[in-house]
Amino acid sequence: MSRITLSPKRAAAVTAVLGLLSLFPPLATDMYLASLGDLADAMGASHTAAEFSLSIFFLGLCVGQLLVGLLSDGHGRKVPLLVGTALFVVTSVALPLMNDIRWFNALRFVQAIGASAGMVVGRAIVKDLYDGRRAAQVMTVLVMLLTIGPIMSPTLGSLLLEMFGWRSIFAVMAMISAVAFVLSLIVLPETLHVTKRKARPFLNGTRTAIELLTQRSFVTMALVAGCVQGGMFAFITGSSGVFQGIFGLSALGFGLIFALVAAALIVFGKVNGLLLRHHGPEQILRVGLPCFVVSAMLLTLVSGTQSLWIFILPLWVSIGMVGLLSANAMSITMEQAHAGAGMGSALLGAMQFAIAFLVSSCVAIGATGSALPMSLGILLPACLATVLFLVSGQRAEQPQSGSAAI
Repeated sequence: MSRITLSPKRAAAVTAVLGLLSLFPPLATDMYLASLGDLADAMGASHTAAEFSLSIFFLGLCVGQLLVGLLSDGHGRKVPLLVGTALFVVTSVALPLMNDIRWFNALRFVQAIGASAGMVVGRAIVKDLYDGRRAAQVMTVLVMLLTIGPIMSPTLGSLLLEMFGWRSIFAVMAMISAVAFVLSLIVLPETLHVTKRKARPFLNGTRTAIELLTQRSFVTMALVAGCVQGGMFAFITGSSGVFQGIFGLSALGFGLIFALVAAALIVFGKVNGLLLRHHGPEQILRVGLPCFVVSAMLLTLVSGTQSLWIFILPLWVSIGMVGLLSANAMSITMEQAHAGAGMGSALLGAMQFAIAFLVSSCVAIGATGSALPMSLGILLPACLATVLFLVSGQRAEQPQSGSAAI
């Protein structure tokens, strides 16, 4: 069964909706970072208990992607996506109604499962429609759209917190996800034909997962992608303590600085789009990963500085390298998922957020009143990603043109 064909206008609309769906995780994490103290006070809980709502969200994303991956290979892409999006809407409405931190954190886990649907199904749809360099280009667009969340969310969250209180942040999440649900229903096609769906998805999905996890090229590239993304989660976890605690920025000032640093994702993502016109994803990774290590090493060396801008410069470059490298690593990983794009996407996402959970926890536990834990949380995964990629000798086959599905 050949790939479905989309007109250029329809393809652009599909990419835009997938980009909107990919915003759910950053909206659900970055937008309420500045309100953790208010959230803890409102529920009579410790700040640590409030911070746990962030870690448990990452854990929910890990579990949710495995679940959605199984369902999307067995029941098509659209139905699991719509169910997950609806779940995100409902939990976003329910969260501000909670008055107990334990129920709040439990709902955050469920919310994360809903948020994972857009990530898993989005990557699977790209795999269904495109391959090779064209797939990497579309993935780059999605990553660039994804960066809108980290850029806008902290500032928007800070403004909502000051004007309406922390509950308004979740009300905005609910409204955005409701719009995404309607657009998904109208715009997105079903890209997995009935003949390609797997009967008994949980049984066959488990077999597919085992097959993929015994495939060295898939596991290696999934770990590379996860380690590259790990730097971003180190930044997300440590940024509030560094910028507000060490450099003394206000909630609004923190939001603006966070947006400035996150803007590097868009700039470097645009550079990646230009590079992909002439180079394959594996070539970009081979040169880019060592550059990522160098920038992260410089960040670690200046982590004790008292100058905000001396610290921000290597941080900006390091976070930008995440935007340049992650789409290429994810694209190569998905090229290896011949056994099933849905499960491949789920395993990729699960590995990414398992690494995110580990990195985030280490940065939080290692808080020492300095920027060193966050800097090391960027440097060490960057080193591991570089070693894995270079030692593996990865040579993914990258067609020079995409499929006819554009």
